Amino acid sequence: MLNGFRLMASAVILGAIMLSGCNNSSEPDEAQQEKSPVMNENPDANTVKKGVSDVIQSIKGLESEISTEADPEKIQEMGKEISSTWDSIEKQVEDEYPDWYERIEKNLYPLIGESGNPDKDLEKINRLSEAAKEDLQLFLGEVK
Repeated sequence: MLNGFRLMASAVILGAIMLSGCNNSSEPDEAQQEKSPVMNENPDANTVKKGVSDVIQSIKGLESEISTEADPEKIQEMGKEISSTWDSIEKQVEDEYPDWYERIEKNLYPLIGESGNPDKDLEKINRLSEAAKEDLQLFLGEVK
């Protein structure tokens, strides 16, 4: 019974390893990109735009929570979501748009930090979220 399980597990792992190589294509990356018209312009810019839009949506969600229930645990959770979403594009923004990166982080990091404070200053969170959202929206217009 145990030997049969080991044999089956080994076969599954070997099959997965073999299949992982099946998706390789002899076409260069440019040819693959031409097949995807949405991502054809600048895939990096599209990734940044999507990430920034997601951060803005997360901030709007935080603002909504503050204006309704202002549940401290929910605010902290939403701050973590903002941080996680920003982290997914942060390095790319820092490398490609260093001036915008500095500008955005002047409000974004304090916003994330304040949302995690045990004694939350809701006025400060509102002020920082408005400023961060404004910077992010202006930045979206700059991403090409």
